[in-house]
Amino acid sequence: MRTINKEDGLAPRVPYMNAAADGGRTDNNTLSIVLVFFDVRERSITVAIRRSIEGLLSSLQNELPQPLNLSIIYRDNPPIAQPEHRRDEFHRIMHGIDGSIKIGITEVGLCDPVPPSRYLYAIDCDNHASLLSLHRFRQESTGTEQLLQRLGKGIVKAFGMACGLYHCNDQGCFLTYHMGELDFDTNMYVCKRCRADFVHALQSPG
Repeated sequence: MRTINKEDGLAPRVPYMNAAADGGRTDNNTLSIVLVFFDVRERSITVAIRRSIEGLLSSLQNELPQPLNLSIIYRDNPPIAQPEHRRDEFHRIMHGIDGSIKIGITEVGLCDPVPPSRYLYAIDCDNHASLLSLHRFRQESTGTEQLLQRLGKGIVKAFGMACGLYHCNDQGCFLTYHMGELDFDTNMYVCKRCRADFVHALQSPG
């Protein structure tokens, strides 16, 4: 996956994408992948995340029997009074959004309920949905370029969670388990095994 330039604008649609309106319904034979940005309006971040997913999907398209459609929608963060209720509320919202596979992106911090408590990079929302939290990425990154590089890898991991992929044992793979921010810096690729797992998951997401 190529380096993400924070100055880049949105790329033109690549061959795997149908000309459907963002967030709209697609043909029945099209696999719909939806990025849901919850109050994330920073253009460099939305571009970096979209480009990272586009690059992965483009590399997988020739191995899939059906076309893929990537769409983006924007939502407000839900009003959540108690941190322990954040997961449940985001789960509810994600499950109500149309799409074969859905990945939410939010600035809201998501705490691990298992002591010692710490903020998580992403969570599995079940039913082919996941949620990426920018909170810890921002805390642990020293500049915009580093933040965007890590988010480009983090969104692939969140996509893998939504597809039901397990943590990878290859420390160079984006799908490995991340104990801390430095683990993202050693990720350089999606390994062959995880690529095959992505293809298998995308062939039968239901």
